Amino acid sequence: MKRIYLSIYGGLGNQLYILAYADYLQRMLGTRPYLLNELQRTKADTSSLDRTRRDLFSELIAYLGFQFVDTDSREFRLLKKWERHIKHYQEEPNKHGIYLQNILPPLQENHRWTLPLVCRVSGYFQSCHYVGTDFRMRVSKFLERHATSADLVREYTSMIQPEDVAIHLRRGDFVALQHTGIQLFGAEHYTKGLALQAQQQPIGRVFVFSDDFEAIGEELSLLANNYQLVLVKGLTPLQDLFLLTCFRRYVLANSTFSWWGALCSKYGDAVKVVVPKKPLLISYPEDSYFPPSWEQI
Repeated sequence: MKRIYLSIYGGLGNQLYILAYADYLQRMLGTRPYLLNELQRTKADTSSLDRTRRDLFSELIAYLGFQFVDTDSREFRLLKKWERHIKHYQEEPNKHGIYLQNILPPLQENHRWTLPLVCRVSGYFQSCHYVGTDFRMRVSKFLERHATSADLVREYTSMIQPEDVAIHLRRGDFVALQHTGIQLFGAEHYTKGLALQAQQQPIGRVFVFSDDFEAIGEELSLLANNYQLVLVKGLTPLQDLFLLTCFRRYVLANSTFSWWGALCSKYGDAVKVVVPKKPLLISYPEDSYFPPSWEQI
């Protein structure tokens, strides 16, 4: 069996999807991929409040049982040296949500000779079909272990009731990335989603998560006309993600970070989640970002 090096990058949400795909490869192929720090990101400080960073959560990688090829290792230097002679399976652009029937993405054409027992794989792999139940449970345990000690987390957790709804408004780098197909979802999307939740069951409070509260003042003012809002502030990304797992009801947009909150909810498959039918401007009929039980609007 070939040794598989799987590139890992992006923010925490993207890293979790890549790790879920690594778990999927292990289940399907019987070999555990090695996580490759291809972009040479630094390791994350899990206590940091800085949401602009895109460091690698190496503690999470180790907890899930994957070997991480560090950038200062001899193995990494050898891989970079022989990179042109290593087979490379790469996800097609903008097809992150399409489930790969052949397990691996397309093999990139290479006119050079290639090493026989090693390959590289890269992509974002955001189809829900890669995410195993056991993987979700392990991520939940990791978040609980690393995020529940802070007094502020316990304070927020004690406030949450089953009838409450969590919403997540991502701004930050999404504002600068709109030209790449990233959409910004505003008050209209959340108003529609909350109305749908309210039709099914009365809403208690709406807990608002965001990476930039100053940028969503207009949306908050509109939503506050109809709902009691709780602004979740002062937490690290891991603490935010843990707190998201404490809800049963969600209205989410196109942030993979928030999707993981619902995927790892303590309520399991009993969650009620509303998401956009087209989270990205470029979409395909085969996209399978969301579990079938999530309602798409």
